[in-house]
Amino acid sequence: MSSGHPGPPNPMTPQFPRIFAWHVLRNLRRHRLLALLTVLSIALGIAVYLAIQIANHSANRSFAAGIDLVAGKAHLEVRGDVDEMLWPVLSKQPGVRAVSGLVEGVVTLPDFPGEYLRILGVDLFTGEPFRTFEIGAHGERPALESWMGEPGGIAVTAPFAARCGWKVGDTFRALVNSETKTLRVAALIDSGDSPAAAQPRFAVMDIGWAQELFGKQGRVSSLQLLLDDPRRLAAVAAALHPLLPPGLSAEPPRQRSAQIQNMLSAFQLNLTALSMVSLLVGVFLIYNTISASVARRRTEIGILRAIGATRGEVRALFLGEACLLGALGIAVGALGGVALARVLTGAVAKTISSLYVLLSIDRSWLSPAQFVTAAVLGFGAVLLGAWLPASEAARVNPVAALSLGAHAEQAVARAPRWGGLGLVFLAAAALAAWLALRFGPPTWSFAAAFCVLAGFAFFAPAATKGFGDVAATGIPFGILWRLAADNLRRSIHRNAVTVAALAAAIAMMVGLMVMIHSFRRSVDAWINRGIVADLFIAPASNETIGLSAIVPPAAIDWLRTRSEVSGVDTFREMSVQVSVRNAASKPALLAVVQGEYRHNLTFLGGDDELKMARVFQARGVAVTEPFARKFGVRDGDRIMLTTPRGPAEFEIAGIYSDYTRDQGVILLARPTFDAFWSDPGVNSLAVYLRAGQAWEPLADAFRMRFSEAGQFAIYSNRSLRQRILAIFDQTFAVTYILRTVAILVAITGIFLSVTTLVAEREREIGALRAVGASRGQVQTLLMMESAMIGLVATALGLAAGTALAMTLTWVVNPAFFGWTIALQFPRLALATTPLWILPATLLASWLPAARATRSSIATAVREE
Repeated sequence: MSSGHPGPPNPMTPQFPRIFAWHVLRNLRRHRLLALLTVLSIALGIAVYLAIQIANHSANRSFAAGIDLVAGKAHLEVRGDVDEMLWPVLSKQPGVRAVSGLVEGVVTLPDFPGEYLRILGVDLFTGEPFRTFEIGAHGERPALESWMGEPGGIAVTAPFAARCGWKVGDTFRALVNSETKTLRVAALIDSGDSPAAAQPRFAVMDIGWAQELFGKQGRVSSLQLLLDDPRRLAAVAAALHPLLPPGLSAEPPRQRSAQIQNMLSAFQLNLTALSMVSLLVGVFLIYNTISASVARRRTEIGILRAIGATRGEVRALFLGEACLLGALGIAVGALGGVALARVLTGAVAKTISSLYVLLSIDRSWLSPAQFVTAAVLGFGAVLLGAWLPASEAARVNPVAALSLGAHAEQAVARAPRWGGLGLVFLAAAALAAWLALRFGPPTWSFAAAFCVLAGFAFFAPAATKGFGDVAATGIPFGILWRLAADNLRRSIHRNAVTVAALAAAIAMMVGLMVMIHSFRRSVDAWINRGIVADLFIAPASNETIGLSAIVPPAAIDWLRTRSEVSGVDTFREMSVQVSVRNAASKPALLAVVQGEYRHNLTFLGGDDELKMARVFQARGVAVTEPFARKFGVRDGDRIMLTTPRGPAEFEIAGIYSDYTRDQGVILLARPTFDAFWSDPGVNSLAVYLRAGQAWEPLADAFRMRFSEAGQFAIYSNRSLRQRILAIFDQTFAVTYILRTVAILVAITGIFLSVTTLVAEREREIGALRAVGASRGQVQTLLMMESAMIGLVATALGLAAGTALAMTLTWVVNPAFFGWTIALQFPRLALATTPLWILPATLLASWLPAARATRSSIATAVREE
C-alpha cells in the first residue's frame, strides 16, 4: 500500500479516441443540418477575410510587378523629368556598370472604352542588361530598321493583343494628351514568368519615338543604373548626388514600391478590419452551436463523468467537435475566398484607381501565408467561441448534468455580471479613442470600434432577460406570447448569444450606413460650395488614367477669346516630395491653380479671404486636413518642397476641407509654381460664363473645334456633381459587399439558433403536442420566440450601431484619413431597419419551426 500524495489526475484516458468517435461523430451524423449550417457560417467568415487579403495582396503585387517591369534589374534609378544629357555623365562614374534611359507614358484607346496601355520607351542597346522581358514572341524580334526607323511601332503583350483582336502589323488609335495618334503592333512581348506576365496593359516602343509621342524631346522619365557591386548601393548613391540637378536623387526602385504600399496601408487596413467582423459574428455562432451540443447531451456528460471520464476529456470532446467543424469550414471558406476575391479585387482596384493611383489587377495573387493566416484566425475564432461552453461542460457535476433548468437559471443569474463587463469594454473604447486622436497610432481607433461592439454584445443577456420579463408580464398577447417570452428567458444561455451575434451584424450595418450617409452629406455640402464653375473640361483619357493628360494651350486660348466666357481657371496636379521640420521627405500631391479666388474653399478657423490672398499674392500654400494630420502641421508652419530648382520653403497660409485625396494635397498658385517649375501643363479647366449665357452652345462649339472624336470630357456644373457622387458610391462598393455578408451570417445564426432550440426542446415540444397543442400553435410559438430575438437584437444593434457610427466618424476617419465629417443620421433608413430585420428573422425561423411540428410525439417524449 503506497503512501504520500497522489499524482495529478490524468486528463486523458486510453479510451478517449473511442469516446470521441462515439459521442462526437455520432452526434454530428444525427444533426447533419446543424453541422452543415455551422460549417457554412465559419466558411463565410473565412471566405470574406481571405478574399480581402487576396485583394490587398494582389494590389500590392501588381504595384511591385509594375515597378519591377519598369526598373527591371536596376539597382538605382534617377526618376523625374530628367535631361537626357545626364545619361553619359552617370555612365562614366565609378561603381556604375551600365545606364539606360526610359520614357514612360499612358495612352487610352478610344475604340476600346476603359482600356489603356502603359507604354515604356526603351533603348534596345543600352537597355539589354536591365530588361526582364523579350521584345518579340518565341524569339522572333522585330526588324531593327522597322523598329527604330518607323514611328508608332510598339510591342504589346500577347494576352492584350488577343483581347483586342490584334495581330502583328495591325494599327489602332490612341489618345495622347487629347490628340489622336495611330500606333502599329510591331511585335509581341514574350513575358514568360517575368513581371510583364502580370501586366497585360504594358507595351514597349523605341525610346526616341516614345519621346516624340509624349512630347518629351530631350527628356526621359528615368535613368536606370546597374552597379558593379550592389553592396555599395548607398555609397554610390551618395557619390552621384552632387552630379544630379536639384529635385532629383538616386534611389532603389523598391523604395518607390514601398512608398506606394505605405500610402495604401490605411485603406487596406480598413478593409481587413471590416472583413474580420464576419469572423467576430462566427465566434457567437460557434458558441451557440457548442452550447447547444452541451445542452442536448448533458445526460451523456453526467454518465461519462460518472463512469470515470475526466474533466479534461469532457472539455476536449467539445473543443474537438468545434475544431472538426472549424476545419471543414476553413476548407470550404478557402475555396469560397478565392472565388469571392475575383469580385472584390475588381472593386478594390477601381477604388484605388479613383483615390490613389492607376491600378489594374488582372490576376489574383495567392500565397500560402494568406491561407495559413486565415486558418489560424479561423481556429482561433472557433476555440474562442467554444471554450466557454466546453469549460462549463467540464465543470458540471454528474448530478447537475441531469437538470437543464439549473443551467438556464445560472445563465439568468449571470446576466448582470455580463452587463458590468460590457461597461468595462465601453470605458476601454473611450480610452482607445482618446489615445488614437491624441497620441496615435491610428490603429487604436480600431480597438475603440472593437470594444464598442464587444461592450454592447455583453449587454445581450441583460437585454434578453429584461425583454422576456416585460413580455411575460406586461404585454398580454395571449398564452403563446407568454410561453414564448418564458422560453426566451429560460433559454437565455443560447438566445443571448444569438441576440449578440445578430446585434453585432446590425451594429456594423447601421454604423457603416450612418458613417457613409454622414460622409456623403459632408461631401455633398463640400461639392455645393466647391464646384462653382459653369463648365468643366478635361482630356477624356484622364477619366481612365487619372490626371496625367494635358490640355492643349490652343484650347485654353480659344476659350478665353469667347465673348460668352467671363473667366477660365486652370488646374494641374502632380506628385512632390515634402518634408517638415527636417524630417525625411514623403510624397504628397501638389495642386496648382490659376485664376481668381471663387470663395469655394472652407478653411478651418475662417478668414478665407485673408488666407487665399496669402496663397495668391505671397509665397504661401494652403493644405488639406488630411495633409495637416499626416504631417502634423498647423497654420503658420513651414514646409519644404523638392523642386527642380532645389528645396524651397513655403508657409502654410491655411488648412481647408477636402475629400478628394486622403494622402494630402498642397494648394499652390500658378505664379508661385512657375517660379520653381518649368512645366506649363494643365490637366483641367473650369469655365465661367457671363450672366444669362447657356453652357450647351459653348460645349457644342468646343466639341466641333477640338473634340469631334471625343478627346475631351465636358461636364456641366450639375453633371460633374453627379459624377463625383458616383465615384463616391463606387469607393464604398466593397463596404456594401462586406455589410451584406455580415447580415447574411447573422440571419444564418437565427436559423441555426432556432434549429438548435428545436433539437434541445424535442421532448418539451412532444409534451405540448401530447396535451393538445396543434402543429400551427407549436410553429407559432417558436416563431414568436424568434421574433422576440429579432426585436431585442434590433434594438441592441441600433444602439450599438449608433455608438459605432460615432466611433467611425469621429475617431477612425480623423485618425486614419484626417477628414472632418459631421455626424448625420439617415432617419428613414434607420426607422425601416426593423421592418426588414423582423421578416428576415421570421423567414429564417420558419423552416426549423415547421420541421419541429412534423416529429413523432411518441418519439419525442420517450426516454433515450
